[in-house]
Amino acid sequence: MNHQQKEKAIDTIAKEEQPRIEKYIRYNYNDIESVHFTDITINPTGIPHVEGYVNNDKDAWFDAGIYDKHFEVALSQSGKLLMMLKPEFEAEGAAKSVSEIEAEEKNK
Repeated sequence: MNHQQKEKAIDTIAKEEQPRIEKYIRYNYNDIESVHFTDITINPTGIPHVEGYVNNDKDAWFDAGIYDKHFEVALSQSGKLLMMLKPEFEAEGAAKSVSEIEAEEKNK
């Protein structure tokens, strides 16, 4: 991937995936006042990662990996952000994916 292709991919990720990541965080975590995105990288294997933090607290950071066509659930997070996870989603794999959230919104 040349520099121009990489820049175009990063712009597309910012436009399409950041809203999905924010939706996921706001739905699955308590007391989210703001979501800030700080960096988008594409690792050597071609997997995009979007980094950021919540509530103006850089210690409440996340790293969202986009392993499929769109971001769904792959979120690494600080312990501080993990403590904000809603109780009903604390079990491994219990957090709702973006597709599940969108389906729920559509059915309302």
